[in-house]
Amino acid sequence: MPYPCSDQTQIRRLIGVLQHWQVLLASASTPACLITLADVQAVTLTLLQTYEPTTTLEAIIQRLVGQDLREQIERRQAQASKRVADTAA
Repeated sequence: MPYPCSDQTQIRRLIGVLQHWQVLLASASTPACLITLADVQAVTLTLLQTYEPTTTLEAIIQRLVGQDLREQIERRQAQASKRVADTAA
């Protein structure tokens, strides 16, 4: 009877994570074949400088989504103000 190999499961999980990083980082700037561990490290270090090491990924995502929404609202308000000013001029 074969037994499950925990290393195989860990290796497959690691491969999956690395493949996801490769796709995500490539979509941000660099072709997938050029993504290096240094790229992953740079993203991780930026996150560590901004958030506590124990912060969950879900909390980081929620904060970033909130920040993005605030920026979108500010941009739209600025555009609306500019249109009103242009119309009044």
